[in-house]
Amino acid sequence: MTNQLKILDNIANTENINEIIFMGLVTLCFIGDVMGEISDHTVVFYWLLMAPIFFLGSIVIEKKQAKKSIHSIENNIRYSLIIWSSAFFSVLIVLFLWHSSTISSATVGLIVHVILGHTLFVSGSILGFRFYLNGLFLLLLAWLTIAMEGTVGMTLFLAIPLMIMGLRYRKKFVLPVSKKH
Repeated sequence: MTNQLKILDNIANTENINEIIFMGLVTLCFIGDVMGEISDHTVVFYWLLMAPIFFLGSIVIEKKQAKKSIHSIENNIRYSLIIWSSAFFSVLIVLFLWHSSTISSATVGLIVHVILGHTLFVSGSILGFRFYLNGLFLLLLAWLTIAMEGTVGMTLFLAIPLMIMGLRYRKKFVLPVSKKH
């Protein structure tokens, strides 16, 4: 366990880890949208596998921000654990509905997509503006898929400005949770 914590600390101490995680999460969201175009069953499993990856990304960002925050890292990890546990149990309930053939696999993929988008958006209150943007991006992708039967090409019009905005305005938004007085 201590080796894993040391690895996590080394990753968190990487100089541009915030940008790397932000770009990685946006890319993973885009890949999830592509997977939705390929197969309904594949996208369900893709989004299920992405939930722990998003959680690990949030833990790494929390470790990075712990040095600048007035709150201890244990406090932030406790909040993230509550938020992500809620998402986990929501996804679990959706999977039970799918297993009982109450809802289709395409619907399961969209619901899990929305749950992860909402969780990332709420995580933005602890982790910063980029997580707000990632959550908003996931929610907009779900909306495009539902309302307009969006295709992969349309999501690029959202992904590219989102990445530019997330990289450009990283210092302009300071959360009240992380301000030192």
